[in-house]
Amino acid sequence: MNDINKIVTIAEEYKMQGELLKASIEYKKVLDKDPDNINSRISLADIYYILGDIKKSIEMYEKVIIIKPNYVSVLYRLGICYFRATKFYKAIEVLGRVIDLHTDLHMAYYWIALSYYHVGRIKKSIEFFQKLQEKNKNSTLGFYHLAISYKAMGKYEKAIECLKEILREDPNIVSVNYHLGESYLGLAEIKEALMCFKKVLDIDPEHRGAMDKMYTLINDQELMYTFGVESAMNEDDIDSLVSNYHIGEAYKGFASIEKAFKYFKQKNEKK
Repeated sequence: MNDINKIVTIAEEYKMQGELLKASIEYKKVLDKDPDNINSRISLADIYYILGDIKKSIEMYEKVIIIKPNYVSVLYRLGICYFRATKFYKAIEVLGRVIDLHTDLHMAYYWIALSYYHVGRIKKSIEFFQKLQEKNKNSTLGFYHLAISYKAMGKYEKAIECLKEILREDPNIVSVNYHLGESYLGLAEIKEALMCFKKVLDIDPEHRGAMDKMYTLINDQELMYTFGVESAMNEDDIDSLVSNYHIGEAYKGFASIEKAFKYFKQKNEKK
């Protein structure tokens, strides 16, 4: 056993130095001598995961679970590996065991919810994201992915509620503003959608999705005409609206919005 301890010490030194391949070789030597050495097997599985070899990582974690079936932290890591390997139902099964053994490990709910989302079971996804929120009310990840799930189901009001909760903490998250814009589009609330996509472009001028959405909106004359009529009926200042939504020369292709509003204004006055 002294020889094994020496090898483990060498492996751990390599691991601390970031020499993961050398560390893995040493851990394999330990397992050749002592196949039931759980700690070395977990360390080797962790290294495989870091190196991106998910298949070998799964093999190592599975062997640990054979030796120690209720090892919660290993079950949790195994579940994430199954998710990374797109074995979503296996991930759900294993992470479900984690919850049964340790209900306070709230991130297990996150990975289960995400797994359900990827297999198209959106209702189950929402159910587990909601459970995550119950366990950790401040989970930004939970709010974000719960919003995405709501959006996928067409529950745009719910999605907006979650996304706004995130933006209260940080109003400049690009992906959150973008999904918020899409959610407003789902409700045909064009003014709010435009504001969100403009916010995205203010933060990231090269954001292709926001650029495409803005371009589509301002070139949809029927939609923009309706927006123009509604603005006039609400006695909004059209020139002010143009100023707010006109992206300017920095965003190529968007300059037509000013002409669009002038056209809609003239047409509206004729009515």
